[in-house]
Amino acid sequence: MKIVQIYSNKKEFKDVHFNEHLNIILGEVKDKKNTETDSHNLGKSTLISLIDFCLLKGKSDNLFLFKNYELFIDFIFFIELKKDDNNFVTIRRAVENNTKICIKFHERPNQNYKENLYWDYENLALNATEKSENPRHIVTEFFSLEFHEKYDLRKLLGYFLRTQYDYDEVFKLRKYSGKLIDWKPALLDLIGFKGNLLGNKLALFNQIEVTKEYLKKMKLELSVTDFESDVINSLIDAKITDKQKIEEQINSFDFYKTEREINRSLVEEIESEISRLNSIEYRLTFEITKIKDALSRKLMFDLDKIEKILSEVNIYFPNQVKKKYEQLVEFNQVITQERNKYQESTLLKKNDELEKVRENLKKYNEQRMEKLSALQEEDSFTKYKKYQQQIIEIDVEINQLLNKLEHIDIIKTINKNLDKLKKDYEAATEKLLVHLEEPNQTYIKIKNFFRELVQYILNESSIIYFNVNKEKNPDFHAEFVNVDETKITSQSDGYSYKKMLCVCFDLAVLMTYSKSNFYHFVYHDGTFESMSDMRKIKYLQAVRHVSKKYDIQYIFTALTDDIPRDSNNQTIQFEETEIALVLDDRPDDLGRLFSKRF
Repeated sequence: MKIVQIYSNKKEFKDVHFNEHLNIILGEVKDKKNTETDSHNLGKSTLISLIDFCLLKGKSDNLFLFKNYELFIDFIFFIELKKDDNNFVTIRRAVENNTKICIKFHERPNQNYKENLYWDYENLALNATEKSENPRHIVTEFFSLEFHEKYDLRKLLGYFLRTQYDYDEVFKLRKYSGKLIDWKPALLDLIGFKGNLLGNKLALFNQIEVTKEYLKKMKLELSVTDFESDVINSLIDAKITDKQKIEEQINSFDFYKTEREINRSLVEEIESEISRLNSIEYRLTFEITKIKDALSRKLMFDLDKIEKILSEVNIYFPNQVKKKYEQLVEFNQVITQERNKYQESTLLKKNDELEKVRENLKKYNEQRMEKLSALQEEDSFTKYKKYQQQIIEIDVEINQLLNKLEHIDIIKTINKNLDKLKKDYEAATEKLLVHLEEPNQTYIKIKNFFRELVQYILNESSIIYFNVNKEKNPDFHAEFVNVDETKITSQSDGYSYKKMLCVCFDLAVLMTYSKSNFYHFVYHDGTFESMSDMRKIKYLQAVRHVSKKYDIQYIFTALTDDIPRDSNNQTIQFEETEIALVLDDRPDDLGRLFSKRF
């Protein structure tokens, strides 16, 4: 992939045509006496941001187009890209409807589609979920870019569009401020390792952290721990024993003590029946209460909560954990439905039976009141009711303890999953560490090219290497070493030297992939700044040589004042074809990229 040109529907914008190899974007300060002139606002750095936008970057409110939205609302931009001599693609993207993308494939370069009405793809949604309608996917597949099965054209593009803010780290770009899993596996792929091994390890780590948090929340919500089951079983046994004792007292209770001899046989008959009916009534009431309580109980955990907590797990294991919880929920639901069906039927029968018992009780009580004026049974009856209430309370406590046992089973299931994840994580870590020690020809090539470039440009020895950090993840470094190459120096901490390390790494990667379907361009912003003339000349010679030998399109920006002078104090000259664009600070602002300040 190379950039052929970038242009706009507005004449205020300076169209830019790039050549196949070395391209310089020059900024010239014409009025050096004017202290208010701004050589850093000509558009040199703006152009790299615009190219990034045209290459389907997501909308950012910090981009100059949207920070100055009213100034650019009517602008439409076109970028033409080259695959080979017979295959080109033009991407159209407007500022106003910036998420609608048009794509045109063509066989000849330097086309002008400002007025074009027919596009191969028109108004594609930038973030379309369907791959066949996603512009990033379509462009990626057109170029058959290396790693296209894993990543779209945006994933690794940052290494080849370096702004002045992207030289702080060689391997970690400024945009990689998110989680390690979002960028480091791709870096490993880029330099010849198997990024999926690190990705798998990081995904398992994220899963473990999410599961730990979920376990913590469930323990708090369910108020149990997984080691309480024996305690709870012992409590249930004790409660059952207590209930049996109370039932024995009820069964042997004497309801027939009387203080008077008034038609004893009749009284015994009535009282016996009332006592029997009272026992039946309380038994039925108790059973109905239990049935209603059982019918009102619901599943104690919420799958939506679980899905929300486990959302990060879906990166590498979209169904594994969720399925286990869904199966648990489904099993409980089936059992609950069958139980409820049976209990609803039983409840109707019990209610009918209770109604008949109460009708008979009413009848016998009326008879008793007629036959007896006083009967010393109030104390006995009160005790009976007290025991019956105790049985109800014990049953409630038993049910609560049974619920806790169910909750403990949930906690145990989560702990088992956590233990498995930890074992999988240990295995994934070991697999990654073994792989990092295996021969890697791509990595060796990149390291060798990098060393050659740094040696030529800076006359310094340097190395790329990695170490394994305390999380067992590889950290990559680019450093200078002393003459005998046994000790790393702090020279690489200097900004201009670190910038050149970034430049050499990017070029080393492109040199390694020069025969592959990959990016064949790189844009480095402000590389001349803070360098000595000797190093600038060496750098310029290196990029000229590399761009031609490896067919790499090299674009960089510089101020005319930063162009180096040779040993004869003569300004180094560029070939006319090497100057892609000249910008300046003339008072009318027509020399700026957009012919205006903003």
